[in-house]
Amino acid sequence: MTEFFIFLDFLNIYINSNFNLSIIIFFIFLLIYNILSIPGNLIFAASAGYFFGIYIGFIISISSIVLGSLIFFMASKLFLKKFFPNIYNKYSLKINKYIFNSSFEYLILFRIIPGTPLIVQNLCLSLIKINPIKFTLTSFLGLSPIIFIAVYFGSKIKSIE
Repeated sequence: MTEFFIFLDFLNIYINSNFNLSIIIFFIFLLIYNILSIPGNLIFAASAGYFFGIYIGFIISISSIVLGSLIFFMASKLFLKKFFPNIYNKYSLKINKYIFNSSFEYLILFRIIPGTPLIVQNLCLSLIKINPIKFTLTSFLGLSPIIFIAVYFGSKIKSIE
């Protein structure tokens, strides 16, 4: 357990002495992590709050998750259309028929509800006919509350320490 705290002290010293480089490295790591849509993103959002504070931690976390999700969304949409066109068209038509009139609200609600893994959310959203701008905006609005809570929690752990 003491090794963990020694490691945290080492990271804090490195971040304080190389602040801008640390932000860039952390952002690139989170971006790749979110492009792959690996579970456990809230732990890294809390880490961003711990190491960089509420404001910078939130900006790093939300921008990396939105940009990473957008890249995954575009790639999976292309992949599904190219390699599974029959399945893509079948499910895409069914889903779009239900959410045609109020897709903006449904997309924000879909992102706000916690528990669904990011990869499942991004795969489901790749079946919907939405443009990348709408995807980015709804992802930002829907994911902001949970990311902010995680970053805030991480920053409060730092202040307790």
